[in-house]
Amino acid sequence: MSRLDEILALVKHVPPFPKVAQRVMDLLKEDDVNAAQLAEVIQYDQAITANVLKMCNASYFGLPRKVTSLDDALVILGHDTLKDIIIASSSAKFYVGKVGAGYQLEQGEMWKHSVAVGIMAKLLVRHIKDVDPGSAFTCGLLHDIGKRFLSAFVSDEFQEIMEKVDDAQCSFVEAEKALLGMDHAELGGVILERWEFPRDLVDAVREHHDPRALEQAPLTALISLSNSLVVSMGIGVGADGLAAEMQGEGLKKIGVSPAMLQVCMMDLLEEMDKAEEMLNL
Repeated sequence: MSRLDEILALVKHVPPFPKVAQRVMDLLKEDDVNAAQLAEVIQYDQAITANVLKMCNASYFGLPRKVTSLDDALVILGHDTLKDIIIASSSAKFYVGKVGAGYQLEQGEMWKHSVAVGIMAKLLVRHIKDVDPGSAFTCGLLHDIGKRFLSAFVSDEFQEIMEKVDDAQCSFVEAEKALLGMDHAELGGVILERWEFPRDLVDAVREHHDPRALEQAPLTALISLSNSLVVSMGIGVGADGLAAEMQGEGLKKIGVSPAMLQVCMMDLLEEMDKAEEMLNL
């Protein structure tokens, strides 16, 4: 069995994304959905309910009193924040432990990087046309999910990958694909497809390392740019980040100026500090 066959066989055993989270995301697309309808769905998942209440009471929101009711939490948070919290709480379990060891990432660094890319995408989406704001954080948070499941394979081939990076003067992602038959971005796309996420999110995750990503669909460009900026800031950077190509062209095409990027990078640091308690960074 080839390495690629082993990787694809592993995908069949990837745990499903929580159905409650998927149902809530579908409900939030409806203009007339209310807190009672959302609570009726969320209450059946104790972990998500607990996380919604925990995050609602985090200092990030600065609420004057402790919130103990799911109904109250949903009213206070609003739909956009609720969706972010549910996606974050549902995704966090995939990043527990040393899941990025194969990429030379310490415990917790992959989660921190993923959160940073999600927040950066939310900051940048204001400047990029034709992107659903609700998809920005979700896609940013899950853009590296392929690393979670490819890490062990990368660890086995790490020396060969790094030698190819040096010898062929290619990116880590290119060497990863050459030696394993699939890179982590492609695997991430396969996993999101298995989880039945919308096609634009699947494509954005799969193509976020494409050298022409800034010329692709708006969401793909957004996630690729967000990832590059977070890597440049040194947040959750592993061996692949150090060997990755930064994408500096195509900003005019998507309507983002260097000045906008500087503002978003400064805002990210503030948002990460505020989110530290809420998202266990």
